[in-house]
Amino acid sequence: MKINKFIISSILILSLLAATLLVGCAGQTTTSTTPTRVYSIVKVSEITDLQGVKWENYQIRLTLQGGGTFPIDLNLAAGNVVSCWYTTEKPASGGSVNFQIEAGTALIYPITATGSGAVGNTSDKLTFTATQANGTSYRLVFHNNLSDINSKEVIYTEINYPANASGEDSIFIPLQTN
Repeated sequence: MKINKFIISSILILSLLAATLLVGCAGQTTTSTTPTRVYSIVKVSEITDLQGVKWENYQIRLTLQGGGTFPIDLNLAAGNVVSCWYTTEKPASGGSVNFQIEAGTALIYPITATGSGAVGNTSDKLTFTATQANGTSYRLVFHNNLSDINSKEVIYTEINYPANASGEDSIFIPLQTN
């Protein structure tokens, strides 16, 4: 009888100890070494110009950690004119953001690629026209050149383009995968 009580007590104590260890491990957090990106859509508006053409206007605020990239995809028709500008808010380094526009595998802005370690701008503005040769899919890409993952840049951007005649959205922000 004493042996049975000892075995039951031992099993009970080991069960409680195992449960305590499992709860302790489950409550631990890990540190991310992959840059994260956060965004908020500040404003979306539709504007009709004097010729009756409807335009979409997106204002987006991005927070991008060092080494991170932030893509924004556009689905355009040939002949669509897109105007885009961005500025960094309180730049951490005097300018660490690179900006480029891709159409498929072609880099259409800037014309000459800058290295990933090159210092970028604190702001930029450009206009481009979607062409049949480049297709309908365009990607605006922001890159924070700072190597320290804790170095964040806050970027404010505004993108204007003709509204899709079908009423569907033409701008997409891809999901982040870690």
